[in-house]
Amino acid sequence: MKKGILALISLLLLAFSLPLQACQPVDASNFDVLSLDVTPNKVNENDKFTVTAIINNSGNSEATYIVPVMDDGVADDRIDVKLAPGKSQELKITLRRGQVGTYQIRIGSKSASVFVEKIIPASFKLSDLKINMETANPGEEVIITAQVTNTGGSKGTFVTELIINGVAEKSDKAAIEPGSSYFPVFKVAKTEPGTYTVSIDDLTGKYTVQKPVETIQFTAPTPAAQKRFTQRPSSCCGGGDTSGCE
Repeated sequence: MKKGILALISLLLLAFSLPLQACQPVDASNFDVLSLDVTPNKVNENDKFTVTAIINNSGNSEATYIVPVMDDGVADDRIDVKLAPGKSQELKITLRRGQVGTYQIRIGSKSASVFVEKIIPASFKLSDLKINMETANPGEEVIITAQVTNTGGSKGTFVTELIINGVAEKSDKAAIEPGSSYFPVFKVAKTEPGTYTVSIDDLTGKYTVQKPVETIQFTAPTPAAQKRFTQRPSSCCGGGDTSGCE
C-alpha cells in the first residue's frame, strides 16, 4: 500500500516538473538585436507607428525567445521568436500613443525614439479669384477660378461655393493635404445682359454680359428708282433750267 502511494506521488511530481522545465527562461544572451527602427519617427496623437527589429540567435541550439518591447523601461508588448542557431528574423510591431511627448522604444540593446505631436486641424485660406473676361456676349461661357490652401496641420475637406448676384450657383468639394493648394474651376453662361457680381467666400469680382448687337436691315433700291436716279438731266446738277429735275 505504501509502495503504491509513493509511486503515485512520484508520478505527480514528474508531471508537475515537466511544464516547469518547459517554462524556464531562455538565455537572452544567446539572442542579439542587430537593428531597430521606428517609422515614422513623428506622428500625431493616436496615429500608428511601426517598430522594426532584426533578431539573431547566436547560440548553439534552436530556442524560442520572448522578445520584450520596452517603452521608457516598461514592457509594452512581447513577441515569441523561434530561431535556429545562427539564424535571424525581422520583427514588425505596430504601436500607437495617445499623449503628446517623446517615447523611447527599446528591444535588447537597441533603442529608437518616436515623437507624438498634437493634432493641428485643417484650416483653409482662399485667394486669387480670377474671371477670364470682363465682358461676355449673351450665352458665352465665363470661367471663374480661385485658390484654396490648407494652412493647417491635417488633411481636410473644403467645399468651395460660387455665389453670383447673391444666389448660390455651383459648388466644388475637395480633400486637401496640409500645405497644399486646390484650384476649383467654375464655368457659367448667362443670357441676360447686365453686370454679374461673383463671390467665393470673402473674395469678390464682377463681369458684364453686354446687350446683343442689333442688326440693321438695308433695303436695296428698286430698278425703277435706280433708273430715275441715273437718268436725271445734267442741268439738275446745278445751273440752267431745272424744271425737269425732281
